Amino acid sequence: MPRLVRFVPAWVCFVVSLGVVPSTAVADTYWDKLKWQVRPLVLVEGGPEADEWTERLRDDRCALAERRIHWLVIDEEGAVWRRFDGGEAADFESTRLDKSAATIVRDRVGWSRGDDTRLLLFGLDGQRKYSGRPDALETIWALIDRMPMRRKELARDPDDCQGP
Repeated sequence: MPRLVRFVPAWVCFVVSLGVVPSTAVADTYWDKLKWQVRPLVLVEGGPEADEWTERLRDDRCALAERRIHWLVIDEEGAVWRRFDGGEAADFESTRLDKSAATIVRDRVGWSRGDDTRLLLFGLDGQRKYSGRPDALETIWALIDRMPMRRKELARDPDDCQGP
């Protein structure tokens, strides 16, 4: 038994030196890449009103880019799709996330089959800031614009999307 105890720490050091990490760390990789770069906005599709939200979001590309929104959609089957990556030069897309990335997004959202349509907003820090069914996207934009990091962004570079 004492020989096994000496073996385990050496084994752990060997595995770490090879760069092998536990599966939970791998699952966090996708979300970790988003942190401090973009604000994830997740649309959970749970009925026909999801199409209306998709149309609204597609109509407001400037606000998505200006606020660095990384728009994701979880469809009714649990597949996770990236629709907008949050960059200024980004365009709309329909890219299905791989299994590990989709799992971490579903876990962050708390998704389960049969969920109703809702929007979830996460801040640059990766923490949930909003979950619900707002009357308008302006509710989400106003929430973001009140956040301390967004205020700093606006102080450096005023919003180009504001209308008359």
